[in-house]
Amino acid sequence: DEGVVDPGRSNPNSRIWAVNVATGERRLVTKEDSVQPNWSPHGHRIAYWGRPNGAQRDILTIPAGGGEPLPVTNDAATDWNPVWSPDGKYLYFASDRGGSMNLWRVPIEEQTGKVLGQPEAVTTPSPYSAHLSFSRDGRRMVYAQTVSKANLQQVGFDPAKETVTSQPVWITQGSRLANTPNLSLDGEWLVFDSQGGQQEDLFVIRQDGTGLRQLTDDIYKDRIPRWSPDGKRIAFFSDRSGKWEIWTINSDGSGLQQLTYASGTVNNPVWSPDGTRLAYRNAGGSPSIIEVGKPWQEQSPQKLPPMSDSNDWGPWSWSPDGRRLAGGRTPGGAGIVVYSLESQQYEKLTDFGSLPVWLSDSRRLLFPHQGKLYLVDSQSKKIHEVLSVAPYVFSSGGALSRDDRLIYFSLVTTEADIWLMTLE
Repeated sequence: DEGVVDPGRSNPNSRIWAVNVATGERRLVTKEDSVQPNWSPHGHRIAYWGRPNGAQRDILTIPAGGGEPLPVTNDAATDWNPVWSPDGKYLYFASDRGGSMNLWRVPIEEQTGKVLGQPEAVTTPSPYSAHLSFSRDGRRMVYAQTVSKANLQQVGFDPAKETVTSQPVWITQGSRLANTPNLSLDGEWLVFDSQGGQQEDLFVIRQDGTGLRQLTDDIYKDRIPRWSPDGKRIAFFSDRSGKWEIWTINSDGSGLQQLTYASGTVNNPVWSPDGTRLAYRNAGGSPSIIEVGKPWQEQSPQKLPPMSDSNDWGPWSWSPDGRRLAGGRTPGGAGIVVYSLESQQYEKLTDFGSLPVWLSDSRRLLFPHQGKLYLVDSQSKKIHEVLSVAPYVFSSGGALSRDDRLIYFSLVTTEADIWLMTLE
């Protein structure tokens, strides 16, 4: 069961099932990625959203008894959280198509799923509205107003004692979302993305919070930037070609270049320590490794063997000695796994957590989980807590200085309220 609290889910492999309450018999309803099912008021159709092409987040409906789905939306906007109006005449949903995440509705024929008009804004006085529900008579609607901020912090760390040595210090502050920080080789610059914002771009900033500079500025989603070991280029993944591919850009914002032309969806680039190779995740499949210096038509991507269980796995960090890759199993938070490039074997280190980062000894890893930062020893598999930021949570990804004495991370602070709206 995938609990969806926002549209940022990274695992496009969920399905909807129907269960007979009396007999317990189960029936598969959808064949492609699908979450947040909502039954129409007269039982004709089920609305849901998913990522059928791995990138776009769109809304569809499907006959309740089974059949082919019909799209309700099919565009670059993030559309999710579909809810039928009690009379079955409209399908309401959350979308950022107006610039911020707000509520929309589309007229629809409940029995056939035919869309009868263009999406209409149901504007609320909120920068982020979702999780809607109707009263039985359809005259009132409740929804959640959420205000989230993600900003970068750094904290001192003693790698010998495995403890933090100071209180966290802000690097960025404000309403711009700052996620997935990654540190340059010289330790001077951090690159980060604004994933989850109205526009998802790449930025660089000095580790002391000065010199903020924007690298990309367009409608495309640019995510999870990683400095090359020589500090000259930044790898990231983007939908600017029409689907998720790996791209690189120079540290001054020039030289934008597409690196992969894969048949499927790829993401999460990870540089090898010598900068000659790049590992990445294939959505729904095993990761691949390519040689950075070759054009795509000359590549023969090395595909890693699948894990023995059914869990999906993607690399997040390459050990400094070049021998192992570390990543988290999906769905997110399902545990840390390392892969040996020599033995071609996987080894599970933990049953929880994700997004691990190697320390310089290529033995220990830091990883976040539910508002806490942990350290795990890959040999002894001993785990202990390093830092708690509760009640706040860590955003995706973090970074370490080369001497392991500074930890960089993104902290998410969220405020939420429930609002009641009367519909005319």
